[in-house]
Amino acid sequence: TIIGPNGSGKSTTAKIALGILKPDAGSVILHTNKIAYVPQNLAIDWTLPLRVVDFMRLTNKITFQEITEVLDMTGVASLINKNLRNLSGGEFQRVLLARAVVNTPELLVLDEPVQGVDFNGEIALYRLIEEIRTKLSCGIILISHDLHVVMSSTDRVICLNGHVCCSGSPEAVASAPEFRTLFGDRAA
Repeated sequence: TIIGPNGSGKSTTAKIALGILKPDAGSVILHTNKIAYVPQNLAIDWTLPLRVVDFMRLTNKITFQEITEVLDMTGVASLINKNLRNLSGGEFQRVLLARAVVNTPELLVLDEPVQGVDFNGEIALYRLIEEIRTKLSCGIILISHDLHVVMSSTDRVICLNGHVCCSGSPEAVASAPEFRTLFGDRAA
């Protein structure tokens, strides 16, 4: 999990790892080409009559069966013919997850995956992400502001603030002075 305050470089770091942006210095070595990405923001013209099934096929050549399988995996199979603009925040995030995992990635990069989702929906999405990780046996890079949930369910944390402030297990990061400076004793 990558954490840090707004503007600390979390999304930029993920985009560099994905090859979307080029690093100013150093290099990126990826050990897989099977990467899927769910961005923090997705610009969609909500006036377009775009159904979930059509959205799933926009850049993927996938069968109807593959679509129904991943929508079922993410708990939104019943939405297959629903218009995207009529989805709730949680439903849309689940569709984005389904779209990301349809090609069975080895690495899944999720940038603020619970944005626009209510508290109960957030917990359900984090559980779903764990289920996807287990089912697909894939690595996950999660970018999040939600310190409590993230720190309780991640293996490794990287804390950024324009640079790597601290990294390691959640316990090690929570006790690091740099983390306490950024987020306070209460968060630690």
